[in-house]
Amino acid sequence: MASADVEIAKYLTKHGYHPRSSRHGDAICEFLLSDLLASCESLRQAAVRDRIVYDTNFTVDPTSVDSWNADLVMGPPAHAPEPKAKRSGPMAKGEPDEIWLAIDAKTIMTEHGKARRNRQRDLNAFQDMLHRKNAKTIVGGLLLVNIAERFLTPLARKAVGATEHKNIKRLVAETVSMMEALGRSGPNPGVPGLEALGIIVVSHTNVPGEQTSLVVDPPAPNANAPSSYSSFLRDTCLAFSARFGS
Repeated sequence: MASADVEIAKYLTKHGYHPRSSRHGDAICEFLLSDLLASCESLRQAAVRDRIVYDTNFTVDPTSVDSWNADLVMGPPAHAPEPKAKRSGPMAKGEPDEIWLAIDAKTIMTEHGKARRNRQRDLNAFQDMLHRKNAKTIVGGLLLVNIAERFLTPLARKAVGATEHKNIKRLVAETVSMMEALGRSGPNPGVPGLEALGIIVVSHTNVPGEQTSLVVDPPAPNANAPSSYSSFLRDTCLAFSARFGS
């Protein structure tokens, strides 16, 4: 079974990317959910036993000044989960009564110099807000970074054409280092920082008909790097098993 990093490249080839749409983010979360259930036995068992449900585009504390939209959340069900026969997978979709796991999925497709600073601040603020509400909440950041030398934004006038990304390998290498400098927690609660961080690098021009490819060579994190997608899955599972596994 292909994993989310492979599937998102296929998705972008077929559907493209639009910064004002949540479709690509929803797709990433669905691919990620499948990977987590396939790779983390404690999470899968919690899903099978209806101890946990998931939701996407979930607003945490909508009436609070600290409200935040989380791309993917999981937690014990606030209401009776949907029957297993109606589900597309082992975990029911529904409103969680408490946030056990929250993932913020971000992208940097163009304007890397500005966007990466914003994404770094977003991820840090996201984990800080959720951990202040509940120190046991597992917070993960998943970042999709584009390394294509040109990118056709759907927001530009047609006459403008594609944006050229100069020194793109250096920019992506710097972005990976910046994100890896974010504070990191561990499987046990009480330490501020992200419990899991994953960076997926793709080459995506956003030009209709052109293939999007997953990039695994440097400056993309290698499989053993703390910010690789495989490390992200592992760290998420370790934290879930330590805090909520049974």
